[in-house]
Order: sequence, then structure tokens, then C-alpha cells
Amino acid sequence: MKFLILTLVSTMITHAAPEEIQDRFEAPDGDALSYLLVRPADSSPDTKLPMVVFLHGSGERGDDLELVKLHGPPKQALEGEGLPFVVLAPQCPAKQWWNSSTVIALTKKIAKEQNIDPDRIHLTGLSMGGFGTWDIIAHAPELFASAVPICGGGDPETAPTIKDLPIWAIHGEDDKVVPAAKTREMEKALRDAGAKRLRTTYYPGVGHDSWTQAYNDPALYAWMMMQSR
Repeated sequence: MKFLILTLVSTMITHAAPEEIQDRFEAPDGDALSYLLVRPADSSPDTKLPMVVFLHGSGERGDDLELVKLHGPPKQALEGEGLPFVVLAPQCPAKQWWNSSTVIALTKKIAKEQNIDPDRIHLTGLSMGGFGTWDIIAHAPELFASAVPICGGGDPETAPTIKDLPIWAIHGEDDKVVPAAKTREMEKALRDAGAKRLRTTYYPGVGHDSWTQAYNDPALYAWMMMQSR
């Protein structure tokens, strides 16, 4: 694991600017999502890369894609950290919640257009995006190689459906917005369902913003890149 972390960190040392694409997706059911796509610098379209789908929190909803660059993988990729994967970051419209079917449809479309490795598509999200992550993997567990829900919560009844998916759930112990009990509830349901590939981290003394510490840890991305369908 230490070797993999060092390898990931070494690939993140770069000064070349990544490729940034902004576009809008119209779903067959009439729903729509604007999205940000970030490809690693100098990546070849002929090379099948992994992809991380990132779901933001409620504060980044709207029609300004600059907001999705504030946290997590999009922020790090655009700041030149050289993440070795494509980042797909949709933006949820104002006053709405993540529509799982639309995010799934967008993920499949981008994976095909960008020549993404279908066995290495990963999903992560914070707060509202953490809730979205739990819900989306329950609807399409076969689509993802791993999931990292941060300070969110899900439906314990879905545990049998997602028990075989590698999941790393993260929460701040002192979260007053979304209590850590939400993640513990999912942890118990998954373990009761027989999950063998579940990891959980509870940061002591940390409130709702557990995502900064989580996404700043190279071990998180190293673990994600180790997972494959």
C-alpha cells in the first residue's frame, strides 16, 4: 500500500495544465445536468483511463460550474496536482437533489465518449453528494469499481444490493449537520449483509467538513485506483 501511495504521489507532480471541458447533458427523461470534465495533462484519447465521478454538496448547486471546482477531485485536478484519472463533476440544479438515473446516464455517456476503462469507474461525493453516492450505487452497483461516500447517509435496506462493492465511507465524529450515525447505520447494515470490502473512517473532533481531510489523503485515491470490477 505504501508503494502504491508513493507511486500515486509521484504521478501527481506535474506542471502541465489538465484539459478542462464544460458541457451540458440532456437526459432522455428530460432532466439535464451541466458538468465539468477534467482530463490529465497530455493524456492520450487512445489510452483507457480510470474515471472518478464527483458529486458536490448542496452549497454548490446552481448554474455556475465554477462552484464545482471548490472541493475534492475537481479542485485538486485543476490546481495541477496531476491526478492520474479523468474527473467527471456534474452540477445539481438549484433547489434540487441528485437524480440518480440522470447521473448514471451521464456517467455511461462520458465513459463511452472519453474511452474510459469500464472496469475502473469510481464514485464519490460529499454531504448531499454523499447521500447521492449511496443512492446511485444502490441503483447501479455494477457500474462502479468503488464508492467513497463522505458525510452522507443511505438506505440500510439497500445493503444486500451493494454489499459486494468496495466502499470506503468517511464521516466526522462531531458532524452536527449530518450525524455520523448515518454512516454507522449503513456500516452496520452492510456488515450484517456480509460485506467484506467495506472500510470506514471516523475523524475524531471533526465536524461536517470531513471532505477536506479525506480528499487531501493520497491513501484515498491510491485505494480507489486499486479497485477494479
